[in-house]
Amino acid sequence: MSAELIGIIAVGAALVGVQVTVSLWIVSWLRAVDARVSHVEQRMARLEGLIEGAGLFRSAEALAPVGTRAAE
Repeated sequence: MSAELIGIIAVGAALVGVQVTVSLWIVSWLRAVDARVSHVEQRMARLEGLIEGAGLFRSAEALAPVGTRAAE
């Protein structure tokens, strides 16, 4: 094998290593974002329940567009 071919293979292997590392980092970052969004979603549901329970606003079902409730 020539030195150029060995260099090309080495650079290719290094690029694969970098790509795998970045992919693993992105997956872990997305899992962390998903956990934070899930937490916010739970808190929003709790707030919506408190607001509806207090009678300050109507529920989302009551606010449906007029055309969608005509079939019921």
